[in-house]
Amino acid sequence: MRYTRLLLIILLMLPQILTANEQGKQRFTPKEQIKFAPATQTAFDHTGNRITHRTMPDGSRAADHNGSMGNVTVARMGPDGNIETYCTTDEANAKAWMAGEIGVRPAASTLVPARSDQP
Repeated sequence: MRYTRLLLIILLMLPQILTANEQGKQRFTPKEQIKFAPATQTAFDHTGNRITHRTMPDGSRAADHNGSMGNVTVARMGPDGNIETYCTTDEANAKAWMAGEIGVRPAASTLVPARSDQP
């Protein structure tokens, strides 16, 4: 009877143990499966075809990029469970970063604090 209870407890906890064991592994979506929305794909467009120019009443000129030629910030879940972001102008780099093929810059600043000569 005692062994039956122990076996039942082990069988009930086995899926949880296996799931907890898998959580340590970082899994990224393969690059081929990453699809961006049309608005995001427009932001990666650097051809200049979407730009419209107009002359303002004061004679100045304005250009509307219509969502193109922008930087795109993408996000992924990091190994520690925190959200990581990456800003780029290149669609291939964005997909590679989201797929875990390229890393991120260190979060620590390399700037040295200003020195104060005051006592």
